[in-house]
Amino acid sequence: MTKLKAPLQLEQKIRINSTPEKVWEVFNNQSFLTKWTQDVQGSQYKNRMASPGQLRKNECIVNGKIGTIETRCVGMTGKERAEFIVENDSFGITKMLLNMSFAAEFRKINSTETEFVMLSHYTPKNFLLRLINPLIKKKMGKEVDIMIKRLKDYVEKGETNKLNPINN
Repeated sequence: MTKLKAPLQLEQKIRINSTPEKVWEVFNNQSFLTKWTQDVQGSQYKNRMASPGQLRKNECIVNGKIGTIETRCVGMTGKERAEFIVENDSFGITKMLLNMSFAAEFRKINSTETEFVMLSHYTPKNFLLRLINPLIKKKMGKEVDIMIKRLKDYVEKGETNKLNPINN
């Protein structure tokens, strides 16, 4: 049963040449976020591995602006699914998109391949944001595509995301 309240807006998938367990380990290891994301410059968290109830505060650069995004892990289903909500941010995202949240799924294709799925949930706050939601989805989709491709590169080859300034 999902703990995410907003409707699904985007579902993006990528095949990764690795086991679901390894992909899960890299994705949920909060100390690796700067290695494969393009925005996270640093994180504050209690435990290295994400777990239900744990809050993470990320220092980020989004569209050239420096700020923070706080996410809380709200659920895990074994090593198949992890759910997170965005509780607060300094960019104004949570003021425009209500119940901003995401889930990651790790689906075994065979013994050496995993389908990684990122599910983005939110509700546009008002009529104008609902009107421009196709543009919001397009921009968010591009960002998530970059992120999951870099997760694949990091898991498969150990390559860090060069779009993230901290990796240069």
